[in-house]
Amino acid sequence: MGRRGDELFNPVTKTRVVFVETPADNAGHELSVDWYVPPGEGLPVAPHYHAGPVDQVAETFTVISGNTSMRVGRRQLTVSAPSAIDVRFNEVHTHPVNAGRDELHVRQTGKRDQPELEMLSRVEQFLETLVALSQQGKVNRKGDVSNPLQAAITINDLLLDPTFLPGLSPGLQKGIFGALAQIARWAGYQPLRRPRIMDTPGIK
Repeated sequence: MGRRGDELFNPVTKTRVVFVETPADNAGHELSVDWYVPPGEGLPVAPHYHAGPVDQVAETFTVISGNTSMRVGRRQLTVSAPSAIDVRFNEVHTHPVNAGRDELHVRQTGKRDQPELEMLSRVEQFLETLVALSQQGKVNRKGDVSNPLQAAITINDLLLDPTFLPGLSPGLQKGIFGALAQIARWAGYQPLRRPRIMDTPGIK
């Protein structure tokens, strides 16, 4: 599990990730992560949505410095710091990419009125695993997991329900990813990987 102040480095996208608040810090009420993104790079950008109460905010992206672009619903947004973008539950979206010439610093925050320690911890573990696989040379240039069985077990165990891809029903996605994840388990794959933590962690 990540700790407040832990700093990870993705060697593929040259992106730094710093944990500001982990679910263990606040009994499952918040996960907050700072991203430092060089020009031309971005956070994981596959379109997805978070199932939950209609019209409530699932996560917020606060642009602290730089310029960013992301899609939220039918809107393609391009904003500059200081600004914040709210993403509501059930709203298909991508994650921010650096739309400027300088480093982008954006804070990704998911807050819950009712504690969701297990769910937010899984999201934290997904971020750690994605960086770990990048450090091990097991992602493509976009930062997506290269091996389909590794991708399936990681997505199934750490993201699915309440996070889903658009275009297929949640039930069908759980069935497909669940079946592939079982094959991955038989083949010896593990959903969670531990990344190397940078020697000089810190929150800017």
